[in-house]
Amino acid sequence: MTEINLKGLNETIYYDECSNGLKVYMWVNKKVNTFYGTLSVKYGSIHNEFKIRNKTYKTPSGVAHFLEHVKFNESKDYTAHDYFNKNGCDTNAFTTFHYTNYQVFGSENAKDNIIHLLDFVQNDYFTKKIVNSEKGIITEESKMGEDDPYTVMLFKHLDNIFNSYEHKKLITGSKEDIKKITIDDIKLVFKIFYHPENMFLIVTGNFNPYEVMEAIKENQNKKDFGEFLNPNRVIRKESKKVHKEYEELNINVTNRKIKIGIKIPKSSFKNLDDLHIRIYLSILLKANFGTTSDFKDNLLEKELINNMSYMNEIFDDYVTIMFTIDSNYKEEMLNLFNDKLNNLDITEKTFDRMKKANIASLILEYEDVEFVNSILQSEILNYGDVLTNLKEIYENIKYEDILKFSENLNLKERSILILNPLE
Repeated sequence: MTEINLKGLNETIYYDECSNGLKVYMWVNKKVNTFYGTLSVKYGSIHNEFKIRNKTYKTPSGVAHFLEHVKFNESKDYTAHDYFNKNGCDTNAFTTFHYTNYQVFGSENAKDNIIHLLDFVQNDYFTKKIVNSEKGIITEESKMGEDDPYTVMLFKHLDNIFNSYEHKKLITGSKEDIKKITIDDIKLVFKIFYHPENMFLIVTGNFNPYEVMEAIKENQNKKDFGEFLNPNRVIRKESKKVHKEYEELNINVTNRKIKIGIKIPKSSFKNLDDLHIRIYLSILLKANFGTTSDFKDNLLEKELINNMSYMNEIFDDYVTIMFTIDSNYKEEMLNLFNDKLNNLDITEKTFDRMKKANIASLILEYEDVEFVNSILQSEILNYGDVLTNLKEIYENIKYEDILKFSENLNLKERSILILNPLE
């Protein structure tokens, strides 16, 4: 087992790898009485078309989420919920664009419960009856998403930003997609993607890492997964232009919502990796639109907005920034945002304050077992491994770096979505 030291944070991540390729990361906190285990599969809603060697496979949208649901069935009359409830544990799962995550949370018998997490996720029990009966449940979940104004807002905006990317589509799939899913689709993606080489396990909390790792290796050595086929997701070419520049919809919201989406080719950030793009953009957006920014304070003081939020993410070859503004003053807000986006600024004093705050938060983050687990998940998925020198990276960022980044930031490719309350 390797001990990964997080420089400047006085924290250690225990790391080991099973002979079948399963990577295991563990963080121990003796101050708590709980443990939290997550098994992540690098298979999400955007993996609907993939290649293995020279053969291309296509599945309906929503298969990743569907598989997540049926995966909890261990046999005809027994589910993972039955096992974990009996052991006083909570279990759950979720599917994102990029991966599927299975969880167990408890306070006793960490080793046994982690082993069962592996057993039920890696179990290949599927039947036509389970698949068909689950369709009704997932269709209802999809309907709830289609009726939820916030889900509609998000995916309608993504649809207007992207032309070809699968991120446009509901993670659950549409009602029509769900009808098309067959047991053969489920078995296919399980065989191809649910291989230990395409998974990683994270355990955080109070437990003995050597005891748990020994049990994991013993468990994995008993199972035969065959060769990992190394599927490659087919990524469709995406236009630099947004799909739709402007749209207005009437929807079940109390106040008008204004969404502004910005699309930036990642190639325009020359000599910057994904990590630095995220850090620079986060600092710049927080300085101009964050909770303590003059811009937001001014809008609230003048009662032009009820609320304002933003998010930024990297989707394959594009960086996106998405603003959501709760305001009844459409024209005024669009003009103000246009001016602000064309004149982003940050003072050296603000930069220094944010830099120190980010470094301080890195240290404080390593307390909560669930939060640390999510941090490690994010780092492994986005960067391929745990970041050991994040504190140093923040310390080495200079004010001039942010200014240069801001000057070269092209925010002209925008999609505006106006959501008006129903009459």
